[in-house]
Amino acid sequence: MPDLKIQEAKLLFKKIHSNPKSYDLQINEEGITGKDDKISFRLYRTGERVAFEVTIDGLTFTNTTGEWNNALIMLGNTIKKIEKEQENLKIEQAIDKLRKYLSEEN
Repeated sequence: MPDLKIQEAKLLFKKIHSNPKSYDLQINEEGITGKDDKISFRLYRTGERVAFEVTIDGLTFTNTTGEWNNALIMLGNTIKKIEKEQENLKIEQAIDKLRKYLSEEN
């Protein structure tokens, strides 16, 4: 795998972190994955380090400079926040439906 330069990796992570909802973020046992219509990426642990892997046009680039421990935590927290927002939205929608149902005449 070719190396991903740290400057490019940092810029990409900043872009992902600033607009996380557009990357279909997922947490699984392998780490954090995400993608849009042009790239896919993965942050995952390799021993004591975290690797940032980016795939574009069928080529995968990797950076393991040690910069990514905090990035993994930040994205994990962001995903949890998004999931909580989605859960709250579902609850609000269900409450609205219940109120509408209760206000209907039989």
